[in-house]
Amino acid sequence: MATLLFPDFLDHPESYDAAEALWKARFDALAAKYQFAYAPYINLFARNGDKLREGNPIFSAEVKTLNRAVRIIQEVVEQPEDFFISAWLDTFPIDEDNALNELVIPLVLSEETLEIAGRLIVHWLVEQRSKEEMERVLEAELALLG
Repeated sequence: MATLLFPDFLDHPESYDAAEALWKARFDALAAKYQFAYAPYINLFARNGDKLREGNPIFSAEVKTLNRAVRIIQEVVEQPEDFFISAWLDTFPIDEDNALNELVIPLVLSEETLEIAGRLIVHWLVEQRSKEEMERVLEAELALLG
């Protein structure tokens, strides 16, 4: 059974902010360890300045020097035993002439999915796997789920 983290994140802003802070802390540690800089690339604020707490994304990080990014989409828990994670590669249009290579990871946040996502992020950003290699890594990681 998965150990869910912040299952009430959409109902309670403090839970949402804690989940978001968890991802930021993970990326801060990764950036410090592997010496790269990152910044969010998806606006999480409405025009009136209110923070959007919808889960898509709960966190985004662009590494400009690599032209690579990661978007984390936190899903709502539908069953207490939910254990859901997926991933795919995509492009995100920065402007008319530039597209950002993006690893998209939707998940129900648990200790287990957090670890899997972490491994996928290292493959993508640190090891700089090619699209073909990442497809094999994604297949292998997600096959471990059964």
